[in-house]
Amino acid sequence: MKRFGIAVITLIFALAAASASAATKIKIATIVPAGSSWAGKIDAARAEIKERTEGRVELKVYYGGTQGNAVKIKQKIKIGQLHGGDFSPADFQDKMPELNLYGLPFVFQSIEEVNYVRKHMDNVLADGFAEEDFVTFGFAGDFAIILSNTPVRGLGDLKGRKIWLPQGDVVSDRAMKKLRLVPNSKPVSDVLTGLRAGFFDVVSIPPAVAIALQWHTAVKYYTDMPVIYAMQFLAIKKSVIDKLSAGDQIVMREVLTRVYSDINDQNPIDATNAKEALANSGIESIPPNEGEFDRLQKVMVEINRDMAKQGMFSIELLELMQRHIDDYRSEHLSDKKPVAGQADHAVAVSTGGG
Repeated sequence: MKRFGIAVITLIFALAAASASAATKIKIATIVPAGSSWAGKIDAARAEIKERTEGRVELKVYYGGTQGNAVKIKQKIKIGQLHGGDFSPADFQDKMPELNLYGLPFVFQSIEEVNYVRKHMDNVLADGFAEEDFVTFGFAGDFAIILSNTPVRGLGDLKGRKIWLPQGDVVSDRAMKKLRLVPNSKPVSDVLTGLRAGFFDVVSIPPAVAIALQWHTAVKYYTDMPVIYAMQFLAIKKSVIDKLSAGDQIVMREVLTRVYSDINDQNPIDATNAKEALANSGIESIPPNEGEFDRLQKVMVEINRDMAKQGMFSIELLELMQRHIDDYRSEHLSDKKPVAGQADHAVAVSTGGG
């Protein structure tokens, strides 16, 4: 009888150990620094997923670019060292070029305008992820502004400057060359060193991200004009998610979708605080020339159509996006000057990367 009791106890411990070892650990990587507000939200999501799945699903997050740039992350995903990562549209340019539509230069005037278009088009743009064996949980974005070491008030001030461009962003590369600018494409990890060494004069990035990555320590000016809508998203291998139980898949999708929605909603507020932080750190705000945004927007209309005609993205979806923009503007006529990160509800608020 005593031996039987020992055997039962041994079996219980063995089953517990087997259950623990059966936990699915999903490894994802991001350039977002540990300790940032964005990382804090992801960490909260990790804890909630682990608790609600009773330890069956764990997210392991590698912060701060420790797993390399997006190219290296995708390579590691391919061989199974990682299962997902935080990406930008340029990282999927080869298979899903339409993801770049929101990030075309000087298309949007305000966050409200972006939100209106996204409400109609996010699902359309996200359709292709399943075919690439990825699951995503929504987009999080904000306007990139210009940070520089000489004042930039308009297109003329960018001529002859060393302008950083994210590695792999072929759409922005083509657009800048059409504007007779000379982009210098490098990974995000090279930018801070490049600014300090004088390899770059100008960068364009959301202000909260600039502070999180410490780029603001190597510039003197910022131009408060909505250059592009910069977007990030978490993509995890669908084949990995599919191995989870139906209930655990629901938990993963629910939690991560909510978190990315929260990050997206917080971004305009973080942008307001970040620009205050830039000013407080001695970086001078440069207003754009009167009418500069309108001039650039008109120029980009033709450039964007030319790129679509050359097959860089769908002309049908470009026209659909423009129709939604026109619909929004016809319903919300305003003389408000376009301002990066502008939002009616964003009055005050803090800080927050591929």
